[in-house]
Order: sequence, then C-alpha cells, then structure tokens
Amino acid sequence: MNDRYRELAREAGLLVHNPEKMPTKLGRFAELMINDCIKELEISRRCDPYTGKLYECEYNTCIGEQIQVLKARFGVE
Repeated sequence: MNDRYRELAREAGLLVHNPEKMPTKLGRFAELMINDCIKELEISRRCDPYTGKLYECEYNTCIGEQIQVLKARFGVE
C-alpha cells in the first residue's frame, strides 16, 4: 500500500506521525477499508445465475476498470 491513506488521514485531522515506518492501526484500517470497497465492487458484477460465469458486457468491464483504478490509487495488490 502507498502513502495515499496517510495523506487522507492528515486531511481529516488524524495523527499519522510514524518515524519507524512500522505498520500501524491506521494502516491496517485503511487496508481493510480499501479491500472492503474492492470486494463490494466485485460483488456487483453481473453473472449467469446458473453457472456463475461473468457476462461479457460493458457494465462488468467498467467495474473491472474501477477496481484497477482503486488498487492503483492506493497501491493495493
């Protein structure tokens, strides 16, 4: 994960000083929040109710692109 979550935390007025660069609760919270958002996007994809296979459609393509943008924005793998 990159430092974008720290920038947002500072903007919100949260203390983010971490000279040792050790994982913090803020970092873990940000990781959980971002992964939860990605999970919700993945759930919203449309698929065949019988096979579970994803439809090849513009909607699913857009959802996939948004997932990639979110991952890149926060440096999530």
